[in-house]
Amino acid sequence: MKRSSEAAFTPDAEAEEAAVSEDSAPRSPRRIDHARSIWTSPFTLPSKTIKNTHRNKRSWIWLAPSSMWSFTARLTLMLTEKLNLESHSAPNLIDRDIYLLHWRPAAPEVQPDIHGLPSLDHALYLLNTVTFYMGQNYFLFEEKTFLGHLHEFYYGDAVQKATEYKLWFVQFLLVLAFGSAFVVQPTRNAREPPGAKYFIRAMSLMPEHSTLWKDSLLAIEVLGLAGLYLYSIDHRESAHVYLGQAIRIAQLEGMHTQLPEDELGTDTVTRCHNLWWTLYLMDRHFSSSLGLPMITQDSDITTLIDPPTASSRNATLSLRVRLSQMLSSILSSIYKTEETQLGIFLEQTSSILHTMAGVAQEIESAVSMQLQKPLHRVPRETRLIMLIYHQCVIVATRPLLLSVLKERLGKLGHGEEDWQSLLVATETLIATGIKSAAKTLQLLTDEDDLLEAFLPFDLEYTYGAAIHLMMAHTLFPGAVEDYSLNQVYVILDGMIYKGNQVAAARKAELAHLEYLFQELAMRIERCGLQTLTLPSLPQDEHAVDNSSHPSDGHLLPVPEHTLPIDGDPELLPSELRPTTSNMECLDSLGISSYEFFSIVAQIGHHESYSLLDPRET
Repeated sequence: MKRSSEAAFTPDAEAEEAAVSEDSAPRSPRRIDHARSIWTSPFTLPSKTIKNTHRNKRSWIWLAPSSMWSFTARLTLMLTEKLNLESHSAPNLIDRDIYLLHWRPAAPEVQPDIHGLPSLDHALYLLNTVTFYMGQNYFLFEEKTFLGHLHEFYYGDAVQKATEYKLWFVQFLLVLAFGSAFVVQPTRNAREPPGAKYFIRAMSLMPEHSTLWKDSLLAIEVLGLAGLYLYSIDHRESAHVYLGQAIRIAQLEGMHTQLPEDELGTDTVTRCHNLWWTLYLMDRHFSSSLGLPMITQDSDITTLIDPPTASSRNATLSLRVRLSQMLSSILSSIYKTEETQLGIFLEQTSSILHTMAGVAQEIESAVSMQLQKPLHRVPRETRLIMLIYHQCVIVATRPLLLSVLKERLGKLGHGEEDWQSLLVATETLIATGIKSAAKTLQLLTDEDDLLEAFLPFDLEYTYGAAIHLMMAHTLFPGAVEDYSLNQVYVILDGMIYKGNQVAAARKAELAHLEYLFQELAMRIERCGLQTLTLPSLPQDEHAVDNSSHPSDGHLLPVPEHTLPIDGDPELLPSELRPTTSNMECLDSLGISSYEFFSIVAQIGHHESYSLLDPRET
């Protein structure tokens, strides 16, 4: 008996009741359709390349499977082709650099130019600004040592200091570049990024790469700063090259291993520890953005994430490292091939969510303690952890939306649809990804105006969440509230107002993608294809709590559909069930460990495991 679309997408209890009313015959358990596959890439193998139109000697640009940038290019190409649209109106993703930077390396014997530098007070102000924006997350200069050199430079012979300690002077110029970028609002349509005048001077004084490694820790910090600046202005390939060199020098110093504290001293080992894990996190982010393998594999690392003298700062760093490892695991497992059988995909996703649920418990504990303090505010570092957490959820569930999209495109104008075999097993996962995307935007629009306008990470979280919600809004009308989509442009406009040209380029790309998805929605309606719904999400109401105050204490109860299939709450540990004491914590996190464990239980219930086993089809 073929079920109606309404019955196919109602919660289990309602669906059972509907089926009984139509036919009293007993129903067999729901089975996973092993003919179904989940697409992790819009294109199949071999690799997809596009012609390079930059004025350099590259002939092609490789579109990596897991890169968000290449995913945008692939989506644009796929939708344009399938919908038979003209591509001339699409923003060219590769025709030019957003910011132009040119410098000529200075000869080693040339004396550094010290003219045009800020006063000592101004330099200290810029240093403190850099410490505020970067100091908790990026340990790319040792403040005590840096300040000692700074005072010697201003109170002594500046030319002699810059000449004898040229690499420190390069680091000083890079710090000024970041400080200026954080405090100076550039003019609209500026062709140079903020802080460029200091950055160009620094790069022109950079020593030869063949000898740079001899400066050890200082060389690593300088290369890391250069890589981060380049990444922030969308020079991602160059950033990856500089970061790669920093990591290679760090490996030469053994920083990926446990260094002997009794021989090197506590301060040096702590500096090496913080610097190594900073490079590690940058590598994980840069590499995933480019869709490249990580420079250093976890199996080669023996240094501790949590040293014996761990502080609350170390605890935050530890969570960031673990989430970065989780993101790497998602990319290397789910995105390994362009197509995966549904059962295998669910097993992989179940394992990922189980691990993430454990991390969620730690975040909940940390946030709960922070919200008990008088100011009731979540620190910037914790906010960053929550954004990375939701990014992991979005990336893990994105293939499900892509699979629905590819099938919808394939059914335009012909062919019957059978969505039950896919959505009955995945609707909760799809809804979870949508909620994480919406929560990401909510975190980025809080009332503290903490949005980063130069460092690119808030922009990237916004961009990834926006594409996820646009896809969901088209494929599941009513699952995404217009408020969430409007938040995207509010965030981007705020960055553009502060002079961020990269945000302007991303906004143009999103606007074109939104046009393509709107065209697809109209084609779906004209073809009379069935409207897909997600019972896991409220329809025509707020899909998420849109309050920007995480401490209001409002928490929707965990829906019944997130419990195990037979609805037995005892299958979950009692400590995972929401209580009044952790409501604020769960609400501020957006997705709770309780909900994740519930989803895992739903996927991995003893009745479901046999259904996922290919031997029992």
